[in-house]
Amino acid sequence: MPLVGFRPTKARLIIEDSRATVLVMKVVVYKGDTIRLAAGDLLEELTGVLRIRERKENGARSGGVDPGTLVYIEESGFGNDLAPAKYQINIAISSQKFDTLVRLAMSGRLPTKFFVEAGERISRTESRGLKYEMRGGTRVKFWDTAAHRTLLVTNFSFILPIDVAESRTEESGVHETDPGPSPATNAQVAELIDDLLVFHGETKNTLLAVLGIVGVLALAALVIALVLFQRA
Repeated sequence: MPLVGFRPTKARLIIEDSRATVLVMKVVVYKGDTIRLAAGDLLEELTGVLRIRERKENGARSGGVDPGTLVYIEESGFGNDLAPAKYQINIAISSQKFDTLVRLAMSGRLPTKFFVEAGERISRTESRGLKYEMRGGTRVKFWDTAAHRTLLVTNFSFILPIDVAESRTEESGVHETDPGPSPATNAQVAELIDDLLVFHGETKNTLLAVLGIVGVLALAALVIALVLFQRA
């Protein structure tokens, strides 16, 4: 039977006295998973709700199997009271798994994806209600919502998010890179400024001395030139 993938978008927990706790999630068909309906529209165009209840150990049916349902709800009402078509998934899971999903939802996280296997198996390769069909040379999933508004869900699976801490450099085998020189302290900056001022003063004095020598040499050259000119 075809598997259908869904993605939860919102969740709320319903707790009622004398009734089983129910975890309700708003779901959409997972991107890339197309299911055509008998009415001509697509399942991914509809709003869906997933209802998960806790399965009591003594409440399961014979053989420990407690199947769920995938229900197509037709459009109803008129005008402003028009309710568009939608679908609802009802499943029951063990107490341990239910608690895991509740803790996940209470922490603000949702399953990244979940799958359901729905329909009535006719043979190893054929099913009734939800099946594969060839349309335009493409193999697509088709749900005969006209004849089978309710499908049995005989199998389902959740993909839960897991936070993985970054591994330390020692564990990953990657050596830490040289962090480079540390920032200079105020004392080091002041010392550096003093050194620059001293260097500037020494450079200025040296430059003045060089200019003085050049001036003397230029004056001497001028005097010699005047003496030679008078003799000529």
